[in-house]
Amino acid sequence: MNTRYLTAAILLGLMTASPLVTAGIDAPQTSHASQAALLGKPVSLALMEESLAKTGPLNFSAHASANWQVPLRGLLNLEAPAARAAGKKDADEPIQVYLYEFTHPLHGRFFIDTGVARGLLESPAKHGVQAELFQTFGLGKIQLLQSSGEIASSGKPLSGIFLTHLHLDHISGLPDLAADIPLYVGRNEHVSLNPQNHMTQAATDALLSGRPPLNEWGFDKGEAIDVFGDASVFALPTPGHTEGSTAYVLNTLNGPVLIVGDTCHTTWGWQQGVEPGDFTRDQRQNRTSLLTLKALSDRHRQLKVYLGHQQL
Repeated sequence: MNTRYLTAAILLGLMTASPLVTAGIDAPQTSHASQAALLGKPVSLALMEESLAKTGPLNFSAHASANWQVPLRGLLNLEAPAARAAGKKDADEPIQVYLYEFTHPLHGRFFIDTGVARGLLESPAKHGVQAELFQTFGLGKIQLLQSSGEIASSGKPLSGIFLTHLHLDHISGLPDLAADIPLYVGRNEHVSLNPQNHMTQAATDALLSGRPPLNEWGFDKGEAIDVFGDASVFALPTPGHTEGSTAYVLNTLNGPVLIVGDTCHTTWGWQQGVEPGDFTRDQRQNRTSLLTLKALSDRHRQLKVYLGHQQL
């Protein structure tokens, strides 16, 4: 049976099977409304790559919002030949939950993903994360370093939040962030299908409740989205982990940056080109996206790469 139909260890922290998952029957990630993003225009990947040779206009910083530990079998495909040859075995793996921010001189301050909100850990049910889900996902193991609210309060109001995908550990900072901030996701991310969504959809809906419709990047095959039309920020389709998974390339004052998202969770997985395990929707497609990003990094050694949950 394909790993996407397992009822255990499907998402980060999922430790045991749950009756909330209807085995083998897909469900969308969220019922929250979505719309085509007005921001951004499709450009060729070649044009994006040409921009990497120039210094960009963005101030950029990366934040580790929390420490966590989850099963390695979800982060890494332990059946991959390289993993088997290396003797990789399942065990709790230390990871972190990240939040990235950049400031554009004309368009303002943006987050990529959201870190962790203090209130979500202290009162999870208030934010739609019920006790079973909190326990099953191992959210009690999260050790907060910097809450999303603390990071947000250190600068100007946010003009938008760009999401790599809609899994709970990437939107868990939303309770700390203003409800009117525009949210941007990959195409069809909201309807990305997986049996595990029977467990998580209510919590995802609750975290998105009261917010504007999700803005979906207008990806075309073989193209990137030039977000501001000035070659400073690009969104790249990286389907596999979820249908609408998205990576971001930023041209910063200190050189170009690649935000991989959960197309690759771990340091070892990136170095060896091994895709995620049980937490990913489509491993074959995820591997293709991972190898595409690695090839981009190999062609442009100046790219600083940021992975989903560990550091290079």
